[in-house]
Amino acid sequence: MPNLYIDEFVGISNRLETLPLAFAIRKAYGHDIILDWRELDSFSVADTRRGKVRIMARLGAERIRECDAARFATLRNKKIILRSLDGPSELLDPIYLEVAAKVRLAPMLAEGVRAFFARVGNRPMVGVQVRHGDFTIVDENRYDVCGAEWPAVPLWWYEKAMAAVCRKEKDPCFFLSCTGNPDSYATLHRNFDVLTLDLRSPYGYKDATDHYSAVNPVADLFALACCPVILATPISGYSHWAANVLGGPATCIVPLPGATPDAPAMGVLQLYGKRLPAWRTAGRGGRAERVSGGLEGVDLTRGVTTDWL
Repeated sequence: MPNLYIDEFVGISNRLETLPLAFAIRKAYGHDIILDWRELDSFSVADTRRGKVRIMARLGAERIRECDAARFATLRNKKIILRSLDGPSELLDPIYLEVAAKVRLAPMLAEGVRAFFARVGNRPMVGVQVRHGDFTIVDENRYDVCGAEWPAVPLWWYEKAMAAVCRKEKDPCFFLSCTGNPDSYATLHRNFDVLTLDLRSPYGYKDATDHYSAVNPVADLFALACCPVILATPISGYSHWAANVLGGPATCIVPLPGATPDAPAMGVLQLYGKRLPAWRTAGRGGRAERVSGGLEGVDLTRGVTTDWL
């Protein structure tokens, strides 16, 4: 049985996006999937095993960064180091959610997430995913998706969107999932009822300034996926996996390109079960359905769902 390795070549959510292609290769050619990921004490992936991509694993391995149907057809009996987040749609689309269901939060962390949310009962909950760090703000006064490969959403947009939620729904909670230290977002904590997960991160990363998170990033991702509505970061794989892959479908409220503090344009995206390329295409193209500042038509009455953890 040939080996297929996935190492830590990107962040956790993008590594998850390699799994459908890995399992499509396994299904076609019988590969053994080996994950060299430090976070595997926080979650598991069924039908894979943990290992190291050392020099012997690298010798003679075919490194796959892009994989179309023609490349896929050549992979029989090949040792593979997989770094492709995409692949033939006809193979990946039918198994996408099936593969996602293999990803399970560690029982102790799942219990921690359930206990955390039990404190707020059935209050309406809106997730907030602030992706800064390795995502950069192009213009502090305008949301620009063209000036950077990974454009961040300015903090004022989240404040405007959270204020719109509060105008429509009288008693909402906001679950803040973010890069860095959640305590650093002082204006959000001061002006809104914001909760952050109390499960600390044991992980260090090479670029601590870009990828550091005070909260366990795996538990944080699964907790965000419990929220029925998410103020999401377009293009971010982390927002995508929380809203469209793990748990049940979530309604994403996202900024539209060109949004400003005086006109914080918002749109709604619902892409449950779609793969990451669809999410990124929608984000870069501003394809969300525009919604008014009053968030008409968006159901903000729902609480979290944790029974799937």
